[in-house]
Amino acid sequence: MRPKLLEIEGLQSFTDTQVIDFEKLGETGLFGIFGPTGSGKSTILDAITFALYGRVKRAENGTQGIINSRCDTARVAFTFELGKDSNKKTYRVERTYRRRKKSPNSCEPKIARLIEVTRNGEIPLCDRATDVSNYVRELLGLNIEDFTRAVVLPQNSFHEFLMLKNSERRSMLERLFYLEEYGKQLNDKIGRRMSSLRSRIDMLTGELAGYADASEEALNEAKTAMETALEERKNAQKELKRVEKLFNESKEVWGLVSELEDLKRKEDSLRLAEAEISKKRILLEKAVRADSLAEIIRRNRETGQKLNEAKKQLDSIMAVLPKVSDQLDQTKSEYERVKRDAASNQQRLVEQRTRLKDALGVKAELKVLTDRISELQISVNEKKNAIGTKEAEIAQENTKLGDREQRLEALVEGSERLRTEPEYRQKMQLCATLEKDAAALDKTLDQLMARKGKGQETIDKLEKQLAEVTEKIAESLKRQEELSDSIKLHESKKAGDRDSVMRSLEQVHKARGIYQVLKLRENEAELARVRVEKLRAAFGEHKMKTAELEKARNDAERLYDKCRRYLEECRLELDKNTARLLAKELKEGQPCPVCGSLDHPSPAAHSGSDDGTAPEQKVEAAQRGLDEAEAALREAERKALISAESLKTISDQLDQAVMEHERKNRDLEDERQKLPDEWKTLDLEQIRSEIEKTDSDLRRGQKEIEEWETKAGELRENAEKLSDELAKLRMDENKIRTELRVNREALAQLESELKQASENLTHVRRQLTEQLKGYTVTSAAAELARLSENDRKLKQIEDEIRKIREEAEKTKARISVLNDERSRLDADRIRLEADISGLLSQRQEKEKRLYELSQGADIEEGIKQIDDELDKLVQADKRYSTQIEQLEKEYNELNVNRSKLDSSVSLYSEGLAADSEKLQRALAESGFSSPEEAESYMIPGEQQKEIKAEIEAYDQEAVNIKAHRRLLETKLGSRSITEEEWNRIEQSYRELVERSNKSISDCEVAKNNYESITKKHARWKEIQQVLADVSHKYGLYNQISRLLNAARGKDNSFIDYIAEERLRYIAAKASTLLEVMTRQRYSLEVDAESGFIIRDGANGGIHRNVTTLSGGETFLTSLSLALALSEQIHLKGHSPLEFFFLDEGFGTLDRKLLDLVMDSLERLCSDDRVIGIISHVPELRQRIGRCLIVTPPTFEGEGSRVRIEKS
Repeated sequence: MRPKLLEIEGLQSFTDTQVIDFEKLGETGLFGIFGPTGSGKSTILDAITFALYGRVKRAENGTQGIINSRCDTARVAFTFELGKDSNKKTYRVERTYRRRKKSPNSCEPKIARLIEVTRNGEIPLCDRATDVSNYVRELLGLNIEDFTRAVVLPQNSFHEFLMLKNSERRSMLERLFYLEEYGKQLNDKIGRRMSSLRSRIDMLTGELAGYADASEEALNEAKTAMETALEERKNAQKELKRVEKLFNESKEVWGLVSELEDLKRKEDSLRLAEAEISKKRILLEKAVRADSLAEIIRRNRETGQKLNEAKKQLDSIMAVLPKVSDQLDQTKSEYERVKRDAASNQQRLVEQRTRLKDALGVKAELKVLTDRISELQISVNEKKNAIGTKEAEIAQENTKLGDREQRLEALVEGSERLRTEPEYRQKMQLCATLEKDAAALDKTLDQLMARKGKGQETIDKLEKQLAEVTEKIAESLKRQEELSDSIKLHESKKAGDRDSVMRSLEQVHKARGIYQVLKLRENEAELARVRVEKLRAAFGEHKMKTAELEKARNDAERLYDKCRRYLEECRLELDKNTARLLAKELKEGQPCPVCGSLDHPSPAAHSGSDDGTAPEQKVEAAQRGLDEAEAALREAERKALISAESLKTISDQLDQAVMEHERKNRDLEDERQKLPDEWKTLDLEQIRSEIEKTDSDLRRGQKEIEEWETKAGELRENAEKLSDELAKLRMDENKIRTELRVNREALAQLESELKQASENLTHVRRQLTEQLKGYTVTSAAAELARLSENDRKLKQIEDEIRKIREEAEKTKARISVLNDERSRLDADRIRLEADISGLLSQRQEKEKRLYELSQGADIEEGIKQIDDELDKLVQADKRYSTQIEQLEKEYNELNVNRSKLDSSVSLYSEGLAADSEKLQRALAESGFSSPEEAESYMIPGEQQKEIKAEIEAYDQEAVNIKAHRRLLETKLGSRSITEEEWNRIEQSYRELVERSNKSISDCEVAKNNYESITKKHARWKEIQQVLADVSHKYGLYNQISRLLNAARGKDNSFIDYIAEERLRYIAAKASTLLEVMTRQRYSLEVDAESGFIIRDGANGGIHRNVTTLSGGETFLTSLSLALALSEQIHLKGHSPLEFFFLDEGFGTLDRKLLDLVMDSLERLCSDDRVIGIISHVPELRQRIGRCLIVTPPTFEGEGSRVRIEKS
């Protein structure tokens, strides 16, 4: 905090507004406030405290009698700076108080406001008296008592901090260094945090109990069970895979054995139908031979019809072809004539068009030249205009230059007349000083006379005030006795025990923790119930799914039977096809593998595939279908088994969930038993309500205790205030007695000053008369004023001369620049005119060339006409070419068609002859005499198919049976199996499938159980870790609480320790200053009870109580302590205290001590710290470079005046 400006009006001895500029006053870091006794020096400090806090410490009730008797209001405005480095802010606090109408000695606030002064304007912060005081206390962090003990020390207060009681000093240090937050607030904060941590520990303990089944042991057991189930599943699947291979091989052999037995039965039935099939073979053979002639007969008839059609088309083309040939010849002749005419005209037109194109280019060049000439002509005109403008500017500047030179000559002549000789000026200054001193002495005489009368009035008034203060002291003693009785009565009405309430609150916190655990248990029970419901629903759904899978298994079984029957049908068809395969292998002269005959008159007919593989493929496809149906059946059986096993698993899980639900309900009930008996039967919401109600009642009781303690504190505070008021009254009594003595001494001094002032006035007037001899001057001050006016005019003339000379130089430079610019413009004009001349010559040549090429005709129109004629020639050529091309195409197409038809007639004639010969030869080979006979033996195709199908079916079945039997015997080889062996292998395989499915189900159950316990175990570990951390924090807070309250069981032992350490540090700093000012005689120390003691180095270093010091020694000790304290104070903990005021006390020091004190003060002051002292000791005024001189009020009613004096 650094003061900047203080305005005082109507406060105590001040009447008119007086302004004190502390920035100018504190330029050297040390300043003094000087003036005679009663001049108003101390009122300046009162004004500062009054502006900041709305109170004057030495006034009754802070505001009694502070308004000057000649004024109705008192106004102060204090501007100060707060902050550090770049964060400084400026504030102005203003207060105006007016007299109360019914109590003239009292006053009330009229205006009070606090304003922040910024670069952008003023920002009002508050405008009520109490708000301003509170805001200032918040800004500074000091109350008025701390401020007047450590920053601004008024009269009779500089030793207060030294003499304070230890408890009061400690409280003051707590406020100055902001240790309150380490006091009760710190303990309360720790208590709240411990209570919160205790509640957290209870809640975590309760929650941890709910995860008892998720411990490390349970997790390991679940993991072991899962690994066992995985091993079992692996072994079962491995055994199943081994037996499955044997099962598949046995299944294949059993299938082949069964099929071979079926084939043997079918061979026996075929031998019975062999004779009937032989007859149908002969009938079918004749029908087949007749059918082979049907195609030859049909082709012979179609060829005759095509020959007749081709002859008709050939006659039609031969009638059109000569006409097209004549038209083509005529068109070609006309086209040759048109081409000759176009060749003769085209060359002439192209030459004309080329000349016109050249003329068009020349015309474009001519337009460019004309445009360029116009542009250059415009530029020439612009240059001429610019040259005229420059010449006009040059003439104007020359005129200005002449006027300035004339004015300069006149000013130089006038300046010589106004100059004054230095000797004459010094003589007038000395005379003016003597005149001023004479006037001041004359005024001082008048003031001293008025002060003499007023001084007597003040003495009478002080005697009256002394009687009033004595009466008030008696009244205060009576009130003090009454307040003591009230304190005793309040002590007898103590509300309750705080420790008992805190213990009850602790029990409520425990109940709240149990409530949280109950809530958790109830949630777990609800989750278990929901799980039971879900498992029941899943059991129902899985039961339906199992029924559906059983139905799917039955469907797969029916499909398997169907595929097996289809395979049997395909095998029958393969047996039929085997006969055809054997017939294919028959050769003449070799025996038949079936009957052994060497003749093969009627081998089996072949239909479809010649190699007989189609029936085998159908058998293989049917076999694959049967295998797939069997696999689907096995899959359906496997799914049905798995589903049944899963249904059993869900049933087991449902039983387990029901048991878990019952266990959770038991845990809930066990936790409920931990509650007080009256809460055990309540539901959770009622328990919460009871906890909140009990907590509220306890909080209310705690609040009543706090209110009782607050009231007790207020009573003690009132007692302290009354004690302070009584002490203040006694101080006022002493002050009034002192003022009586001082005023009586001042009255005697005034009479001496009157005599001295009269003698000084006579001496000054004599000197003035001697100095003015030889001059006609009647008033030196008026003559000095005239000389000052001449000096002012001379300075104005000299400034004008300098300005005119500068303007003249600028004008000359401007004229030079304008001449250069005019020369450049003229050169540009000449160059442009030369360019225009050259371009005009080029344009004339281009115009001549244009006329030679175009002969004055329209160029564009001529080009257009030529292009039209050329286009007509091209179109005519194109039209004849197209017509010729079309006629040639038509002629060629007719010629091609004629040739094709000639070939077709010749070809059809030859074909018809060949087909007739071939038909006769085929009839003879087939045993028919004519086409009609062959047609008579033809039978319908469907009938042939039926006979053929019957024969082929018989042959195919015989062949298939033989081939299939051979195939089955090849596949079997030496393998065989009995029905008993097959049944045993199949039974073993089904048992292993069931075991594998069960192991899979058990593995899934164990895996799910392990995953569930793993998740719960993670939460269990998390709770364990959090509980450990919270318990550790609780232990640390508990340890801090014990440390803070360790000393003598007090609540603020830690704060006392910090305050004591700060006090010892301040005492060490003060001791260093005191040793310097007392030449190492005295040093300041702190005793075991945190009180101040003096070590007397001159008496062997013995300790002395501070009350044994003389007045001067007390002043030095208090000054050292106050300076050390102010150096350590940082307002609000961050803004340094940059000033310090001390009122009186220097009169108790001898000259040597005074020199030591001033040397110390001069060393301590700096740019960051301003020290102000108030005194009437003359030696101080001579040593201090910046002084504020306070002139006392006059008896005529003029108030105190202030002025700054530099030495």
